[in-house]
Amino acid sequence: MYHKTRGIVLHTIKYSETSVIAKIYTEKLGLQSYMVKGVRAAKSKSKAAMLQPLTLLEMEVSHRENKGLQYIKEFRRAFVFQSIPFDTLKSTISFFLLEVISKSIREHEPNEEMFEFIYEALRALDETEKLNPDFHLLFLIHFARHLGFAPHENFSDTNCFFEMGEGVFTATQSTLYIMDKKESALLNNLLGTNLFESSSSKISRAERKTMMRNLLKYYRLHLENFSLKSPEILEEILD
Repeated sequence: MYHKTRGIVLHTIKYSETSVIAKIYTEKLGLQSYMVKGVRAAKSKSKAAMLQPLTLLEMEVSHRENKGLQYIKEFRRAFVFQSIPFDTLKSTISFFLLEVISKSIREHEPNEEMFEFIYEALRALDETEKLNPDFHLLFLIHFARHLGFAPHENFSDTNCFFEMGEGVFTATQSTLYIMDKKESALLNNLLGTNLFESSSSKISRAERKTMMRNLLKYYRLHLENFSLKSPEILEEILD
């Protein structure tokens, strides 16, 4: 059966002299692996370029239940990035987002709300002229909501410490996985900030680094085998 769906390319590997296997997160079918024939042939180099990581696609695909490898009938770019490929900060953030997405999404079931969030976040990253320096932090926070472990928004003068294991603000520093008062207050501010707003929360670079490390620790507590290579590179670029 053929389906029309949008997709976000996550990873591509060479399969033969002319074909590749692409892992693509789709709007209608969830995470899928596709055989794409002929794209590495001399006359199809432009097609291969459309399968670079994070490319946003419109696709018509063949889908058979309980089959590990599916097939793409047709595909084209749904949106052409204008600034990400040429902006060092944006390209570094995009690589960070790619790692986070690839390490987080493991289910094949579709989640159209999560797909739309990722799709629009990538478009916003490309289209925004003055990028919010908290963009990567806000992405992590809002993405966690779609993944099912959103921080509870119960911050108060009493519940002023964020406990990462349970994802709640508490009154005491009772575990090893807890943010201090200042970090917890910053997290609470970020929880109420829209990813697509251009203004930042006016936190310092040091605080931003600490918050990213805390959020990645939070992800590791809630996702099995979650580890990234790009945070150090992103930290250097943000300095």
